[in-house]
Amino acid sequence: MKYEVITDVPPQASELQSLFKQTSWAKNRTVEHIELLLKNTRNYVLIKDKSRLIGYGRALSDGLYRAILDDIVVDKDYRKQGVGNQIVQELLHQLTNVEQVFLNTKPGLENFYNNHGFSKSKTFTMSLD
Repeated sequence: MKYEVITDVPPQASELQSLFKQTSWAKNRTVEHIELLLKNTRNYVLIKDKSRLIGYGRALSDGLYRAILDDIVVDKDYRKQGVGNQIVQELLHQLTNVEQVFLNTKPGLENFYNNHGFSKSKTFTMSLD
């Protein structure tokens, strides 16, 4: 099945919130915070089935040296149908000229990202808690 890929019109915060509610990591995001996220995001991709938002992903980047893929989410009813592949491929296309692209993922998704050229980093990620 062919879905619509959109890269020039951001989603409505409320429709993106519906996708985020299906995740463990973004389920508590408010519409107000999602509106701010969308306002400050330059690289993104939406996948729609007719008018229904079924997939979303974004990248944070300086456009030249570094980028990180983030918030890649697919509606539970559309998983395992290639939607996630479309999102990652489009984001990587948008980041063609970026020197290094990173992502964080949960265990079990390594093979999915390996198929897109990612490999486990020899370094480790640190964060402020």
